[in-house]
Amino acid sequence: MALARDTTEENVKPLEGAIIRRYTAGGTIEAGEIVSMASDGYIYPADTTNMTLASVLGIALADSLVSERVDVVVNGPVLGFTGGTPGTLVYATDTATAGEPSVTAGTKTILVGVMLAADTLFVRPEFVDRC
Repeated sequence: MALARDTTEENVKPLEGAIIRRYTAGGTIEAGEIVSMASDGYIYPADTTNMTLASVLGIALADSLVSERVDVVVNGPVLGFTGGTPGTLVYATDTATAGEPSVTAGTKTILVGVMLAADTLFVRPEFVDRC
């Protein structure tokens, strides 16, 4: 089974030690999606095909609409995935739909974290200077 995010909002949960920050959504976000901050100060599903939306912050903990506040795990363990393999790196990449996790690096890839278990990701985003 391939890595996927659990699409049931109630199943996406921070675990002990997770660092959570609250941001405002600039578009529709689903729980478990990888999110990035854009130059307008709002967060969106991470999209590495559009490198302006490639500054990965972490994993959204709830579904949200434009202008709603949403909690994001910016560092630490978060439950809400299926089919993961412990030790596998997880990316936001141009080989996947915006916001969806991937274990396959593409031509435009940002590291999000590492799988701790089949359902648990340790979030530790890579910050990349695109200048």
